[in-house]
Amino acid sequence: MVVAENVKREGKSCADSDSGSAHVKSVPFGTTHAPVCRSNIFSFSLLGFSLCLAVGTANIAFADGIIADKAAPKTQQATILQTGNGIPQVNIQTPTSAGVSVNQYAQFDVGNRGAILNNSRSNTQTQLGGWIQGNPWLARGEARVVVNQINSSHSSQMNGYIEVGGRRAEVVIANPAGIAVNGGGFINASRATLTTGQPQYQAGDLSGFKIRQGNVAITGQGLDARDTDFTQILSHAVKIDGPVWGKDVRVSAGKNNVSADGSIRSSHSPATNINSDNSLYAIDTGALGGDLCKIPFPPDSRNPNTGFRLFSPQISPNFTQIPP
Repeated sequence: MVVAENVKREGKSCADSDSGSAHVKSVPFGTTHAPVCRSNIFSFSLLGFSLCLAVGTANIAFADGIIADKAAPKTQQATILQTGNGIPQVNIQTPTSAGVSVNQYAQFDVGNRGAILNNSRSNTQTQLGGWIQGNPWLARGEARVVVNQINSSHSSQMNGYIEVGGRRAEVVIANPAGIAVNGGGFINASRATLTTGQPQYQAGDLSGFKIRQGNVAITGQGLDARDTDFTQILSHAVKIDGPVWGKDVRVSAGKNNVSADGSIRSSHSPATNINSDNSLYAIDTGALGGDLCKIPFPPDSRNPNTGFRLFSPQISPNFTQIPP
């Protein structure tokens, strides 16, 4: 993973206000991944899928950190398999008429080898797992948005890349208990959302998120979103202690009702995260180095005393308000 030298970030944080936001942009870097090849040579039916399970050619991943929530409706339980080289393969569920595939999990942890969200009706080639068989749940068409909703008291660990196999789609990772990213990234995702909010739906479409708790922490090897057009981090509180690469990254923190595009509909009580110095921060940039990024941070429009918790002597503040 190559560290970009020309990333710039904009943002704000709040100790006493309801919410904060930050904006991260970078010049497009291209991609470090080879192009994804697609093939329509083969088809894969539900019957064929059942036969593969019977003879053992489709391997179910029992302990790879991704477990479907058996308490969820059957139509929201993804099928978890393994590729030939042992990468977790998630056959996402049938999308709604609006193109939204909702998948609920009891656990969603991605190891450093990554995981694949199978969004292809036919056999397709992936960068992480090579050729994979078509997803039988997509007989009526591939998904436009893939929602991965985690119902757990434990945070999700994202230590590798999440690849969309087949048709490019938006990817949502939603875990109210928190998300920890260390070397995570996205491949073949048009948009990416990391949130601790509860997904909200209207007429089968993803309408937004209800955020009341949870932290998103980016540490170590950071987050690589260079292959994604737009990335948003929506959480009660955000801590960034690692590099973030992306074409367009927006960060929003607080107890908010947020629309699917990240705009804040309404704010509730302020964030209550207490750091070691007993101060409150909705967005904490930690110990980021000045060589990695330049982060302008604006004051909150409702509280002019709001500011970033920022540790980087080479970063000079530039106060510019970002509309919510």
